[in-house]
Amino acid sequence: MKLLKTLKSGFTLMVSLPKNDPALAEAAVKAGARCLKVHVNCHHYASDTHFHSWSQEKAVIQEILSVIGDVPLGIVTGEAEQPSRSDLEEICDSGIDFWDLFCRFTPPEYMDLPNLGRMVAIDSSWEPWLVKSLHALGVNVIESSIIPRDLYRTPLNLEDVARYRRLAQSSDMPILIPTQKDIRPHQVSSLKKAGAAGITIGAVVTGLEVQSLSEATAAFSEAISSLS
Repeated sequence: MKLLKTLKSGFTLMVSLPKNDPALAEAAVKAGARCLKVHVNCHHYASDTHFHSWSQEKAVIQEILSVIGDVPLGIVTGEAEQPSRSDLEEICDSGIDFWDLFCRFTPPEYMDLPNLGRMVAIDSSWEPWLVKSLHALGVNVIESSIIPRDLYRTPLNLEDVARYRRLAQSSDMPILIPTQKDIRPHQVSSLKKAGAAGITIGAVVTGLEVQSLSEATAAFSEAISSLS
């Protein structure tokens, strides 16, 4: 799992692409993203994008893989709907580095998928026992999606940071914080102090177009480079 090696090398910037688009992927990497994420089988709430099945999206995802070099690529394989067995086999052999799913949508057999790392998102209902059990079951990375939807896009506050810290202290796995809140580049130092291993910026801060995504990625990359 290349993502784990990346996380161990320092505070990491991941970009969750608002659309499965090679131009967006290339722009993110050029602007400093150290990991990317694509989606299938879901409606992405923050970007209001509908992602189709693997069979419909795989050509463009393979093109994304071809333009990002050695940067690890993750995939959200859906929500209630998941890929077929044959589609999963293709995903495992595609060169994608890891899957990322909300805990409540993750089939337990996904823990045994070959060639793919395991990132699990938890929501605001999480408890310490859940995190410890996920680690014991073989999860590699936790996505800290703990902000309720009615608070999306609101400014980051100290209570949020304290909640992230509580999660980091409860986890033996690295945690990544997605931009459910309107997190600004200068605030990454607070996330690092809270114990996060990195940040995943998505539609809330990147927008949906190449220019806005490139500018946001570059700003976060610069802020991370200045961390001590």
